[in-house]
Amino acid sequence: MSRFLFVNQFIPPDPAPTSRLLGEVAEALAKRGHEVVFIGHRSGYRGKKTLLGSRALREGLALLRLWWKTATAPRCDAIVFLTSPPLLPIAIWAASFRHRGAKRIHWAMDLYPDVAVALGEVREGSLLHRVTARAMESVYHACDLIIVLDPEMAARVSHGGVRLEIVPPWPPPVARIEIPPPREGGPFLWLYSGNLGRAHEWRTLLEAQRLLEDEGLEIDLVFQGGGAEREAAQDHATELGLKRCHWRDYAPETELVSSLLGADALVVTQRPETAGCLWPSKLALARIVERPLLWVGATGGSIALTLDGEGETVLAPGESARLAERLRILAAPGRVSTVGQDSATRLRQRLEQQRSQGVEKLIGALEHSLGAPAGS
Repeated sequence: MSRFLFVNQFIPPDPAPTSRLLGEVAEALAKRGHEVVFIGHRSGYRGKKTLLGSRALREGLALLRLWWKTATAPRCDAIVFLTSPPLLPIAIWAASFRHRGAKRIHWAMDLYPDVAVALGEVREGSLLHRVTARAMESVYHACDLIIVLDPEMAARVSHGGVRLEIVPPWPPPVARIEIPPPREGGPFLWLYSGNLGRAHEWRTLLEAQRLLEDEGLEIDLVFQGGGAEREAAQDHATELGLKRCHWRDYAPETELVSSLLGADALVVTQRPETAGCLWPSKLALARIVERPLLWVGATGGSIALTLDGEGETVLAPGESARLAERLRILAAPGRVSTVGQDSATRLRQRLEQQRSQGVEKLIGALEHSLGAPAGS
């Protein structure tokens, strides 16, 4: 039996996608006889909470607490650390000397300072950028294994001698798949579901919706969820005078799949400059739901190539006219599909297959790392 120490800001039962992934891996490790210890710092994944109005202060204090908890935790065989809050790998690398001989395994969900530079939050070439980038490079060199989400992320963290494993996020568990009743008439509905964060494109969606509304078409755009950019998107929708743009809260986990099946098309976005810095977790489920998928993001790279190969729509930010045209085609009479019970069976089978494959691949990488010489 080996002891794994999992360190991340969000740990079970927090609703954050990273927390859910950690919980599922921990459960699988426990079934194989391993012990898992979680170290986290609850701060509300969906709550927008800050400390005295300062996000930096909140995250800085969270880093200190996670460093201290890791440094004082019982010794382990492997430390698996993720990326929240920003620069967590540096703090855990500093604390890992307490666990002499333990494997250092970085499961990269976001890359810092890369994503902060891409979003304009940190100036490229600034002292902060140079110092944090150098520190992160040292962490990568010190790792026994780095788990990344796609080939673009692998290219960003690839340093000589470091073992890399690509494991895309797998879809969440689904306790119930309820087939929504067919909608008789009514508008065509396209849905953005999940966190609307700084790395996600939304202007192209709203501009496309404006074009459709200017033509008087019965096509509704729905944003389901929250996120740092939701308020700005709502303000822009108001400026455009949109009447058929609607806003919902996050769907409960038990109703998430039903809400996706209740739409006529799904849309997932990512700002191209953040490619390789993160991976939109909502894509894992959207890809296997039998609904047309619209991708607005980088038109090169692994995500776009995969979706294009599956016959989905791939568009760049700013291509609102092309997006509107695609929606006109999808909403044409006779093109809207319904979902039957056989579709629900296929969906459940695909869900379980992808979830099992994802967990098994990650567990295999962790166990192999334990059996390999340090630094190999």
